[in-house]
Amino acid sequence: MRYRDERDALRGRVDSLEEELATARKELEDRRDDDRAARVEQLERQMADARRVLDQLGRELDAVRGRPRRRPSAAILALIAGLGLCAAVPVVVLLRSSSEPPAAPVGAVAHPTPIPVPAEPPPVAPAPAPPKPTTPAPARPLRTATATWKATVTRATGLPLAAGAACTVEAELASAGDDIRVPSLQVVCGGKPIYRSSDPLNGMSMFSSGVEEEAGAEPGTHVYAIAYQDKGSRVGERAEISLDSVRRSGAVWRDTAPAYRVELTLAYQSPPVAGEPLLDATRQALRRAARVTESTGPSPVKAGARCAIQASPLPRGGKCLTRIACGGRMLYGAGTTGVAECTVEGDQVVRVHDGNTTPNGGDPALDLDVATGRVTVRDEEKGGAWTVGMQLDPAAGEGQ
Repeated sequence: MRYRDERDALRGRVDSLEEELATARKELEDRRDDDRAARVEQLERQMADARRVLDQLGRELDAVRGRPRRRPSAAILALIAGLGLCAAVPVVVLLRSSSEPPAAPVGAVAHPTPIPVPAEPPPVAPAPAPPKPTTPAPARPLRTATATWKATVTRATGLPLAAGAACTVEAELASAGDDIRVPSLQVVCGGKPIYRSSDPLNGMSMFSSGVEEEAGAEPGTHVYAIAYQDKGSRVGERAEISLDSVRRSGAVWRDTAPAYRVELTLAYQSPPVAGEPLLDATRQALRRAARVTESTGPSPVKAGARCAIQASPLPRGGKCLTRIACGGRMLYGAGTTGVAECTVEGDQVVRVHDGNTTPNGGDPALDLDVATGRVTVRDEEKGGAWTVGMQLDPAAGEGQ
């Protein structure tokens, strides 16, 4: 309330005058002179006037409580101004509405009210550019082929199949160039299927397959070797199977009624299949014939035997799948998968090296060098160490 503010201001002025009056009286007691006596009288008059104004303000404040505001009387304002001038201390009384700025003192230089300058907004980081759409690599065309392997029954139980009965293993093969999958396979014996991958599966399946591709004897043909497994506890029509043409063996069986088991002997490779190779690496394969020139120790072949050599790069590079067969016997590549370090130059295998013998790696040690035409296979067996040396036949176009 405006009266209360004015009264508080005047009360502060009275307190200040009382302090000045006390100081003047003390000085007058310490050193009496006319000037100090006059100063004391002046302060006493100002004190009396200020107290009268203070009392009048209190009465007016009590009278107007609860009523509309009004300005203080002109007499009170004049008295406050006089007190301020007499004491040489200006007293500012706020009489205007709080929404209006106070008037500048007389003689003061007016300064324009500074207009606040809005702060610059913090820099906004540009939004990241949207990622450029990536164009997926076009799907590589799928190459397909159908391969068959001849097989015969070696033993059968639960089915009317005698030993020596003819069977056929037929597989659909597919590849985009890196490896070969087997979408479907069936085994037919005696004119009836004993395994079909398309039969419904009711149970478990531990499935794996692997297919090797080699160039056939005739240009534009290829032959295939296969390993295929589909095993696991199950009921229903679908039998279980395990085939490995490299090992020339296989079996098909079913444990639920009607239960049966058929053991097979099958060919290492399929008959030639005409068409483009399924694997890109087949074009880089080394396929050469060789002749045994020397044989030491209890070697499985003798000098003069003819050999067929095939080395095909694997998709992941740095290694080749190599098979060496001499006189109808697999000299290298029968114990394991026949995988060894190899070098490809000019889109063809030129070197194969395997330094581990059968006790250490599952296959004999091998060194094949196209540049010299020499092939050496050696191994360590219970009967002793042996070595077989071969000479590659000239390739097509080479001099004899």
